Amino acid sequence: MPDTERQNLQKHLRATETVALSFSARGTDANASETPLVLVHGLFGSSRNWQSIAAELGANRAVYSIDQRNHGSSPHHPSHTIYDMVADLHRWSSEHLKSPAIFLGHSMGGLATMGLALAFPELVNKLIVVDIAPRDYSPHHGKEFEALKMDVSSFRSRSEIDAAMASIHDDPGVRKFLQMNLERTSNGYRWILNVDALASADYLQGFDTIFEGLTYSKPTLAIKGEKSNYIQSDDRQVFDRYFPELRFVELKNADHWMHYSAQEAFLDTIKPFIAG
Repeated sequence: MPDTERQNLQKHLRATETVALSFSARGTDANASETPLVLVHGLFGSSRNWQSIAAELGANRAVYSIDQRNHGSSPHHPSHTIYDMVADLHRWSSEHLKSPAIFLGHSMGGLATMGLALAFPELVNKLIVVDIAPRDYSPHHGKEFEALKMDVSSFRSRSEIDAAMASIHDDPGVRKFLQMNLERTSNGYRWILNVDALASADYLQGFDTIFEGLTYSKPTLAIKGEKSNYIQSDDRQVFDRYFPELRFVELKNADHWMHYSAQEAFLDTIKPFIAG
């Protein structure tokens, strides 16, 4: 894609309605010469899911953990597309970063950070993509959304909620992950996610056409979980098309949520890349 095409994309993204993303920061008093790191969670996640990773990596650099729109403490908005997520990250970077950063994106967050790197490469020093490929995906979270649409306003305990969710979703690990989005109210609980907006969003669509022909020619690390099916064998050539400086790693015995289910191996994989 010619430079004029990238400029047109940038113009479109700058005109996209954004939200002010909530975030947490660690290590901001650390060595200012070290490149800052920005962590971007996936669907149903939040910055809270990445606090142990941020603590581990924030000893000598600033580490920022983002809440994407409709997640965590960030504002709710009826629209949730790849354009929206990239535009939000561009706004956040412009407001909070003084220099290019290393961006790490997991799953849906990986789509957003890949998009940022392709549209605004000057903002991204290095890129880490965790268990997602640069392509469109079909909707595949029906059971999770069904569980999240459950009315939790009158439940008295998380154990009661889990028992009710078990009739919808039989994976206790996924239920526990979803329940990280529960917040106590005066009478019961509520979901902090904007469930309705996310359930109807097309955040998994559009990558192929929006970023066609663009490349990001700086160091890029893509990590696939061996037990995950998010990255298929033929996705490697798709990565190479967008990211010519790609290093591809398959993490043994790791699933899609490797940042906590295989945290030690995950950290051992990303630390040398971040420091290099």
